[in-house]
Amino acid sequence: MLKFNYLKKLKNSLEPIAISKYPKLRKIKLDLEKLSNPGFARMTGSGSALVAYFQSKEKCDYAKKQFNKKYKNYWCIASKTI
Repeated sequence: MLKFNYLKKLKNSLEPIAISKYPKLRKIKLDLEKLSNPGFARMTGSGSALVAYFQSKEKCDYAKKQFNKKYKNYWCIASKTI
């Protein structure tokens, strides 16, 4: 179930509603999508976070550094699906 192509096809029905109510989320998501060419970026199921999925650790680490430069007051971590 955690295969990249499977995850890429999934949608979060809460995401469009949250983005329309909080436009800042759209900007952050678009910025995530521009960082180091992720496979996709999306809001988590509960809406508690935005995530970007990368196919290499190097791209993820670079994107994290860029994100932290732009959004200094936001929490950002890198993790690995297992």
